[in-house]
Amino acid sequence: MDEPRDGANERSPREGLGQAVLRRLFSNRYPLAASIAIFAGLGVAQVLPWTLALALMAAMAAVSMFAPVRSFSQRRAALTQQTSAGPDAKRSRAVLDSLPNPVMLLDRRGTILVVNRACHRFFGDTLETGASVLMRFRSPELIAMINGALAGGTPGPVEVMERYPIERWFEATVVRLPAEVAGDTPYLLHFRDLSETRRIDRMRSDFIANASHELRTPLASLSGFIETLAGPARNDTAARDRFLAIMLEQTSRMSRLIDDLLSLSRLETALANTEFEPVDIAEVLRHVRMTLAPTANEADVTINEDIAAIDDPECRVWGSRDELIQVFSNLIENAIRYAGTGKRIDVGAERVPVSGVDSIRVTVRDYGPGIEADHIPRLTERFYRVDVESSRAKKGTGLGLAIVKHILTRHVGRLSITSQMGEGASFVVTIPVWIEKTDI
Repeated sequence: MDEPRDGANERSPREGLGQAVLRRLFSNRYPLAASIAIFAGLGVAQVLPWTLALALMAAMAAVSMFAPVRSFSQRRAALTQQTSAGPDAKRSRAVLDSLPNPVMLLDRRGTILVVNRACHRFFGDTLETGASVLMRFRSPELIAMINGALAGGTPGPVEVMERYPIERWFEATVVRLPAEVAGDTPYLLHFRDLSETRRIDRMRSDFIANASHELRTPLASLSGFIETLAGPARNDTAARDRFLAIMLEQTSRMSRLIDDLLSLSRLETALANTEFEPVDIAEVLRHVRMTLAPTANEADVTINEDIAAIDDPECRVWGSRDELIQVFSNLIENAIRYAGTGKRIDVGAERVPVSGVDSIRVTVRDYGPGIEADHIPRLTERFYRVDVESSRAKKGTGLGLAIVKHILTRHVGRLSITSQMGEGASFVVTIPVWIEKTDI
């Protein structure tokens, strides 16, 4: 047989009227006895007339006979629900707060009832419970999506850009929760952070645009000279010799650019250190100096080297010799190209602790015109140049320091740059010392 839903206004078919009255009187015995005792005491003390006291006692008895009562099973079920509600609520809150993306729960009118920690991290203090979500966001697409969901529809996700506290891109989705678990919060609004994806897309787009521009200039030059040699200058020996020299220079420029692009692409996709081995930085620096000696002599630049502090077989780093040669070749060659007016370059090395880690620090110091402070943070960006025309004239591709940065990242190293206008610049490379592990 089905039990009564509340145990008060209905009785079981097996239970008679008298039994039901007695059950209610028994269930309410304590408040009934207390009220009778109070009214009897007030009658004895002549605070109330006995007729009024007896009437009040009768009224309490009548109320007790028909007052709602719950069965034992109902009281036990209510107690179980009450004790389980607390842990369930805490568990749900912990799950929401552990999510990396912003999530909020809304009621049927779009009022914010619950926000997780990620909401505060991404949106600051601009989200408050009890406020309307439609008043917080200004994106027409987002508002239309939320209104569509509140009206009973199933709108698809939309992209939203938030400018405060910083510029971010999100994919917003609103879903209706199942009725059996929704309660007063039938809607869930979720934001997926797309900022890193958009940043990479923009960087890729900028990279392609810059690479295309850098290649287009020498190609246009080659195309123009070829047309001239095939036409008006076909029989002009002097013009042909002059044009061929320029075409060779432009071809070399394209070749250097393509080599640097391939190097950068190879470094960005080189995720494993399987080709690494102990490398002697002192030997690398001597090799680079010998290789660049003709370039330095041609520019009338002296390279002073002081690497005695790391000229020790025990002072090595874990890495790729070829890549480290590329690092110091780029730095010293840049110093020769752009700071040759100082006629001197100092290359020094020392072994120092950096943040508690035994490290090798190599400094390439020039005495050229220096670099303005505004340019220093951007020097390792691809194709960034302080002076575009000067860089092209000196056969620079704008990728050298970007390659240096990627190589040092693979070697758990770092590059720092300091400069004073009129006093030159210092490029400092720091790499941890390799410590050989021995079995005990």
